[in-house]
Amino acid sequence: MPLLTCDHLTAGYSDLIAVRDLSLSLEEGELFGLVGPNGAGKSTLLKAITGVVPLRSGSVTFQGHSVGSLPPEVRARRGMAMVQEGRRLWPTLNVRDNLMLGAYHEKRKEQRVREEEVLDLFPALRLILKRSAGVLSGGEQQMVAVGRALMAKPKVLLIDEPSLGLAPIIVDEIYASLPTLLENGVSIILVEQEVRRLLDLATRLAVLHEGEVAYEGDGKQFRDNPEALTEYYLGTVSKQGREQ
Repeated sequence: MPLLTCDHLTAGYSDLIAVRDLSLSLEEGELFGLVGPNGAGKSTLLKAITGVVPLRSGSVTFQGHSVGSLPPEVRARRGMAMVQEGRRLWPTLNVRDNLMLGAYHEKRKEQRVREEEVLDLFPALRLILKRSAGVLSGGEQQMVAVGRALMAKPKVLLIDEPSLGLAPIIVDEIYASLPTLLENGVSIILVEQEVRRLLDLATRLAVLHEGEVAYEGDGKQFRDNPEALTEYYLGTVSKQGREQ
């Protein structure tokens, strides 16, 4: 049984349908990549999975249980965590306090254990624990945002555009942490614009176009044939070609 399943999921905002009749699944221990042009529905899909955006129709199943009607905080307690685009930190709180928000419901001893695990993953944060999040660089903020999500001990981590606006050396550090997370039992859904970087890690990959899955398949297929990815990404493959 997959860890997470979206079945004929439709979601959007007011009169706008951003994701339409979309189905996909995430296996345990997998890094599933999501790519597509701006407006394809990638961020909306992550928000629908975590409950930030309500479903119009369809279902979300997590660890064998339907969660589509549950609020975001209940899904989080069950093992979902999301790193939204733009980090969304509390700028007036220091790094340590932002991290602790990810495990606010745990006892202090467990919080410290989890904090150490995050700091082992991102050693640069040890030097800035007392610094306000609002004065950090974009790369430091992204590490804090990922660390805060990991403080919840998620089974699945959904990450939206982790490389957006960051220097390549910082992106390298964030991506270097992902295999460790997979080894430690965290499955990942990753939205990314830097497609070639994603291809190095993705077990499977889906291309979204206008709220629908244009293609889903093994990451190796696209590593061996990147030109095909460009065609799906740009929507130049016909619907008939997708079905074939």
